[in-house]
Amino acid sequence: MAIIEVDKITKRFRAKRGGRVLIGRGGLGDLIRGKKTETVTALEEMSFDVEPGESLGIIGANGSGKSTLLKIIAGVTVPTEGDVRVRGRVASLLELGAGFHPMLTGRENVYLNAGILGMRHKHVDEVFDQILEFSGIGSFIDYPVDTYSSGMYVRIGFAVAAYTNPDIFLIDEVLSVGDEEFQRRCRTRIGELMEMGKTIVFVSHDLGIVNTLCKRVILLSQGKMVLRDSTSKAIDFYLRQIGAEKGLHTMRSGPLEAIMSNGRISLFYNQEEVTSASGMQFKVFNLGFWHESKDADWEISDRSDTSCIARGYMAKLSATFVWDISLENGEMAWKLSIHCDRTLCADMLESNLFFPTHYTRWTYDDGNGTFQELRPEDTDWVAATAPELLCETSALLPPDDSDRPAIVISCEGLRAHSRGSWLNSDYMTGSRVFRTEEHTGEESKSFDPGDHEIIAYRIRPDASKEALKKRLSEQSDRQTLTVGKLRCRFDRGRIRLSFNGTQLTDVVHVYASMLIQNLWHDSVNLRWESIDHDGDVLRFEGSSRRVPLRMTWEMRPEGDALGLTIWIEAFEPLDVQEYHTSIVLKEDYTDWKTDHESGSFPEFTSEMHDWHHLNENYAVASFGEATGGSQPTVRLESSTDDVATRMTILNTGHQQRGRVLQALCPPDHGVIRFEPGKRLYFKGRIVVTEV
Repeated sequence: MAIIEVDKITKRFRAKRGGRVLIGRGGLGDLIRGKKTETVTALEEMSFDVEPGESLGIIGANGSGKSTLLKIIAGVTVPTEGDVRVRGRVASLLELGAGFHPMLTGRENVYLNAGILGMRHKHVDEVFDQILEFSGIGSFIDYPVDTYSSGMYVRIGFAVAAYTNPDIFLIDEVLSVGDEEFQRRCRTRIGELMEMGKTIVFVSHDLGIVNTLCKRVILLSQGKMVLRDSTSKAIDFYLRQIGAEKGLHTMRSGPLEAIMSNGRISLFYNQEEVTSASGMQFKVFNLGFWHESKDADWEISDRSDTSCIARGYMAKLSATFVWDISLENGEMAWKLSIHCDRTLCADMLESNLFFPTHYTRWTYDDGNGTFQELRPEDTDWVAATAPELLCETSALLPPDDSDRPAIVISCEGLRAHSRGSWLNSDYMTGSRVFRTEEHTGEESKSFDPGDHEIIAYRIRPDASKEALKKRLSEQSDRQTLTVGKLRCRFDRGRIRLSFNGTQLTDVVHVYASMLIQNLWHDSVNLRWESIDHDGDVLRFEGSSRRVPLRMTWEMRPEGDALGLTIWIEAFEPLDVQEYHTSIVLKEDYTDWKTDHESGSFPEFTSEMHDWHHLNENYAVASFGEATGGSQPTVRLESSTDDVATRMTILNTGHQQRGRVLQALCPPDHGVIRFEPGKRLYFKGRIVVTEV
């Protein structure tokens, strides 16, 4: 038997116009003349049942009747027509401060509300400490509630409702008033109630929460029930309608469909949503606040069946997010830019791509792994991979016995310090998340007026998991040199080292950098285009977008070691303050030595913000070496005869947590003059041996 039965209910209200209408239309004059009072129909001919233990979501635009429906189920108001039958104790969290007496203290209101919900005084005594702890309002429990903030109202209201052991829990959008930490706590408690078999009816505009909480969703529009179906189908249908029409656009190409909906992109393949309800979003951190794409004022231009340009104006930033979206050849291309009306200081840039939890495995560069199962107690996001400089290709895979498509994500970080990672979201968001972030440094946080490219994605749902594995393998093999157990993969200005299947390097891996006019120019910031195979030699070329130079890397096997030669070609005279070639190893390494001295790497602390040199002797040297426990020994050797190389050892900052072997070339005095033409930058070997 259903625990909630809604049978053909209709709810009408008298139209209220205020005191002024006494002398106008609908006022006293109309009443004297016998004219009928205008009415508004909030709900019309609505019927559905809710089974015990079911979680039902109610979604729809503002004014669609969601809150009115919830109030009727709660018994706060009655329908004009039709019947509602509710079997069991109901706890509801509807309007801010509903059921509170402003002159009573929080403690007194706890007992008052619990009594209204049918709990005896002694039962409230048993759970009072839990209610107080959950609410987190502390000593304010003995203050009159008319001194409470809106967030404190929500805290105590939810705590009472959640701990009165209801059979049915009704929740309105009021939860969005609480702070982020309390919202996570509420979501966890809702998950616990679901596990206990309680019936939950949930109204929210947060489709991610609805998607996680609810097995079935009702979609309302202008007081009518438009759809009553599975969560995914209801949300898919809703995504095509919500928001201002000027910020909505649907694109189709073969089996691929994308919906741009006011700051969120949803992707579909063969009419099934590939992204989760949160879709794909972007945000900027400025002056202590996140400014999210879904909060912008969006407008679509250049509309076509397969593409569009979307512009979202952020008034507080005086900036516009510009998204170039297109579907072609089975993939979606998404290029993000920012147009600044005035100088913008952004401390962080972040894009998040949300995918459903039925995807269980990830790949990122040479690494792969399995996501942990999300549980109700998971209230924080957890990284599946450490954030590191953006790799070219990543992928998401379902279980082998699933017929869902694998997803390939290709990235081009148009800014220097973009980092990518896979994460598990919290339980209520219920997603696997591919995040690209940039913590802007002092030299790059200021965006001048004008256009700034941020990042470009290509997302491809590929029905063949085997084809995906083959494509990823072929792409990796073209740029990889294997020497014994040492695997060396070149990736846009850096070499990723792994030994016997275990990755050795981290962050920027093996890379090169030049200090010119007090700015470091890293090899990972060059535009790498050319790949050349010459027997056992792999050759790569990249050009700088800032200074007139080109860099060439050559990788070759030398015995059981990697031979590395780097050339620089300057097109104009360059004054270089110093330059280096470095290996950034994982933090597992504990000890180091050079030709002249040895020591231990210190533990990382939160005070370590910058890279720090550990050696004291900077005489010309031929090698730097790192060891640590069961880790293989890594040795950087320099054989550049015509350049005086100093071997130095560093710790990175605590965020990167890397150990560094560096072949440093400082000037004897003044600067190093690079005349136009080609010259040797570094020549040496990387030797890795088992312990």
